[in-house]
Amino acid sequence: MIQTVLGVFLILLHIVCCVLVWLGIKTHLLKVKKYLMALVIFVPFWGTVCVLLLHLQMLTRRDNRIEPGVEKLRVNEEIYKNIFQAVSDTDKKIVPLEEALLINEPRVRRELIMDVLNDDPEEYMDLLKQARMNEDVEVVHYAITAMVELSKEYDFRLQKMEKLYAASPDDPEILEQYCDFMEEYLNQGILEAQMEREQRERYIRLLRQKLKVKTTLSTCMRLFQNLMKTGDYVQAEEMLGLMDQKWHRKEEFWILKIRYLAERKKGAELQQCLRQMKEEQIYLSSKSKEALAFWLD
Repeated sequence: MIQTVLGVFLILLHIVCCVLVWLGIKTHLLKVKKYLMALVIFVPFWGTVCVLLLHLQMLTRRDNRIEPGVEKLRVNEEIYKNIFQAVSDTDKKIVPLEEALLINEPRVRRELIMDVLNDDPEEYMDLLKQARMNEDVEVVHYAITAMVELSKEYDFRLQKMEKLYAASPDDPEILEQYCDFMEEYLNQGILEAQMEREQRERYIRLLRQKLKVKTTLSTCMRLFQNLMKTGDYVQAEEMLGLMDQKWHRKEEFWILKIRYLAERKKGAELQQCLRQMKEEQIYLSSKSKEALAFWLD
C-alpha cells in the first residue's frame, strides 16, 4: 500500500515538474530550448535537474560576458510588425527586422533564426523567406528546415480536413472550417507554383459549394480574388455581376471592380467606373481609399 501511494506521489510530482518547466520555457524564465522538454518528460527527475543546470550555466555565461552593441536578440510579438528589440545589460536598441539578417555577425543572425524556430515559425514566414537568401549557410539551413516542417504540418492538417469533409460533405460548419483553413494555407506562400494552383482550384470548388449553401459578400469576395489569381477572368467577371446585383453600394464591390478593370487594362471602363462612383456618392473608408490608390497608381 505504501509503495502504491509513493508511486502515485512520484508520478504526480513528475507531472508538476514537467508543467513548471514547460511554463518556464514558454515565458522565457528558463533560458533553454523547447526540444529539451523531451528530456524532462522521458527522464524523470534527472531530466529536470539537467535542464535547470543548463539554465544556470547559460545565465552565468551571460552575466560574465558584456559586449557593446547588440548582445541578445529576442523575437517577440512586435517582430511581426518588422521590428525587433536587442536587449543587453549595457545597451538597448530598436532594429528593423529586415536589417537584422544583414548584420555582419553570424552569431546574431543564427540566434535570431533559432529564436524564431523556438517561438512560432508560422508568424514569421516573411523573415524565413528572407533568411533563405542569406549568405550564411547555417542560417539558410535553419530557414529551409523550418519552412519544410511548416509545410509538413499544413499537409497533415489538410489531410485531416479532407477526411472530415469527405465524412460530412453537407455539414456547413465543416465546409466553413475547410474554407478558412484553405485561405490560411494559401496565404502562407509556402507552396510551389504548380501545387499552389492545384490547391487554389480546390479552394475555388469549396467556395462554390459554400455559395450554394448561402450567398454572402465575404464568400463572393474570396471566390473573386482566387479566380483572379488563377487567371479565370470570365468567371471573375460573373462574380462581379452577382455582387453588383446584391451589394451594389458596398465599397468592397467597387474596389474589386476597379481591381478587375485595372488588371485587365480596361482604361475607358475604369474611368467610367470612377465617374459612376462619384455620381452615386459611393462611400469609401480610409482603407478602401488606400486600396483604390494602389490600383489606380
